[in-house]
Amino acid sequence: MNLKLDFENSLADSSWDASRMPRYESIRIVFDEIRQEHIAKFNWKPGERANNGFRVELCDPTLPPNNCNIYYRYSLFVPDDFNIEPDGYVVISQWHTPDSNHKPQLALRLRDTYRLDVTLNHNKVGADFPPGGSGQIKLAQLDNFKLGIWNEFEYLIRWSSQDNGAIQMRLNGIEVARRVGKTNYSDQKTAPYFKYGIYPADDNAFELNMLTGTYELCIDPDPKFLTSHRFDPDL
Repeated sequence: MNLKLDFENSLADSSWDASRMPRYESIRIVFDEIRQEHIAKFNWKPGERANNGFRVELCDPTLPPNNCNIYYRYSLFVPDDFNIEPDGYVVISQWHTPDSNHKPQLALRLRDTYRLDVTLNHNKVGADFPPGGSGQIKLAQLDNFKLGIWNEFEYLIRWSSQDNGAIQMRLNGIEVARRVGKTNYSDQKTAPYFKYGIYPADDNAFELNMLTGTYELCIDPDPKFLTSHRFDPDL
């Protein structure tokens, strides 16, 4: 299965789930002259809420199967004036189960210091994490994440509640994270769905803008495909 969600049509005419935006104008489709493609422009204003959080996001509602290789690709442009509250962070992309009691399995959090943390929550039931601990595994910590440019993200992920799970992550063609082991919650029935956008942990004093490009998902890509994208087909 191959899925490509782009912005050649209006959001209403696409397969995107656009229910997580506080205003109609929160996400606009514009044409990027440099990339020569339509992109989505996200705008979030202080205090704006959608779906029980301070957010504006687009979701791929697809729930892929567990225990198979899945390739993901997308692009983000975080502008130079992306101002985050001191000690705060903004989730810029995440994978989440349909169960709202779960924390996001895989999440990218951009800190106020412009450090990008890549974290995994797995193998716990619901949100019942041990006291004093988040239950998170930090897969990568990327200092000085580059603003003002398009960043290209690629992943090869095998969602599983067993030890055969795996994650490989590439940023701008360079591997930044690799894991072999459980990637699902123990009570999870399907792989998570993907979403990207602007999701501050708390209300942010500053207006935030971000651009996103085409999103692609490929279930069970063949070894030749993975090798050509410089992923390890035997992980």
